[in-house]
Amino acid sequence: MALAISEPPPPDQQAPVPPEGTDAADPATRLEHCISLQEKVISLLECEWLASREAGRPGQLEETSVELLGLLQQTIRHERTIVQDYRALRAEIGSLRIERDELAAALRLTEALSLTDELTGLLNRRGFVQRLDQELSRSQRTGQPLTVVLLDVDNFKDINDRYGHYVGDMILRCYAQSMVREFRQHDLLARYGGEEFVLLLPETLLGEARNAVEKLSRRIRREPLASGGNCIELPTFSAGIACRHPGESATTLINRADQSLYLAKRLGRNRIETDE
Repeated sequence: MALAISEPPPPDQQAPVPPEGTDAADPATRLEHCISLQEKVISLLECEWLASREAGRPGQLEETSVELLGLLQQTIRHERTIVQDYRALRAEIGSLRIERDELAAALRLTEALSLTDELTGLLNRRGFVQRLDQELSRSQRTGQPLTVVLLDVDNFKDINDRYGHYVGDMILRCYAQSMVREFRQHDLLARYGGEEFVLLLPETLLGEARNAVEKLSRRIRREPLASGGNCIELPTFSAGIACRHPGESATTLINRADQSLYLAKRLGRNRIETDE
């Protein structure tokens, strides 16, 4: 037997609207909105039930009201459990996303550290080789020149023997800082191993690279190292330069620069040589 409600509920019993600022598309919000509507129906049923008792209406109406009230209250309990479970799941998903982002950031940091020389802060050999392949492909695609410089600090072993490895490390850091100041932001600077550095100069011809390395040599000569109250003149370096040939591999390009470096050292060090 259906309940007859002849008049609309008063304004304070109208269907509730989700609070301003809430996400109306959120399933939990929508379900809570339905729960609010069901609670309003329960309130109306209770009023109708009380009215039927006071008016002496047939008991079937009372039984129907009680049955509907029980079903609605049971439904609301289930729905509230669903809302709580959904919100807990959303919170867990949020925590998992945060953990995922933190792990991704840690992975990026680990990868960056694996490509960075700890002493100088420059790229290490592995990082340089990765970037060399990328720059070589770009140079071959665009036809722009690409020049490699191998640079070796002269008599570095003698410096370590005389002043100790602490001073030797300071000298390598000074070299790295001087190169960062002297070369362009898009040039690649790396510690290639020991006291050897490598520079990758995109869109740079052989003569331009030589001029840049000569400027670096002048900068290093005028920037002595202060250590233990002593002023230690930075050692000179030898350098070999090679510019990419069409179709040339990374290995061949590096080997040509290395041969030029070997020539510079064989001719007395403190020299800059090219393979042309």
